[in-house]
Amino acid sequence: MMLSPEQIIRINQKIRLRRVKYNDICAEMTDHIACKIEAELKNEIDFERLLHKTMMEVNPRKFQRNLLIQANLNAVKEFFGNIGDLRLVVKSIAMTFIIGSFINLFSKNTPEFAETALKSAFSIAYFLGFILILWANKYIRNSRLLTTGTVFFFIATFSQFFLKLERLAWTGASNHQLLFFMTACFSFILCSGYANLFRQFKKLKTA
Repeated sequence: MMLSPEQIIRINQKIRLRRVKYNDICAEMTDHIACKIEAELKNEIDFERLLHKTMMEVNPRKFQRNLLIQANLNAVKEFFGNIGDLRLVVKSIAMTFIIGSFINLFSKNTPEFAETALKSAFSIAYFLGFILILWANKYIRNSRLLTTGTVFFFIATFSQFFLKLERLAWTGASNHQLLFFMTACFSFILCSGYANLFRQFKKLKTA
């Protein structure tokens, strides 16, 4: 038996009461629960009983948590999968040479200052992306957009910690070479992170 629009709304309301925050997860869960109820529904009187039963079986908070875990794994896979995107790699290389030419002015005499300048510029660039996500999530509340932004933020943050001249000194490379390598890594992180963010915005726009 097919559910009425009013019954669909009722399912959605019950899900919202269980602290399911994201619109896309709420829509997916509403469809999932509606299908389970329709498979068993014989008459209008059974609806509330089946709704209560199905909500207990599905557990909306656990359902949301599982989808968020999967979304984060997909976001990480998509982020590093961009290594195979030729157009994005070309952009990263171009950015590396442009930024590297400025960093080169300071790297010979003041490598520490060059490292600080590089990381400061990089921090500002990815922090703007994080602010964009916070603003968008306030209005859109889409789990895939949020996880894409979160993965971008954490990879960018951890790269700042691991990519340091002193940590890379064991390679025996010169400060100039190490700074160029760091610039290449940061450039790829920025290009990959923003490419994924804009891809998610485009999907939301066409949905």
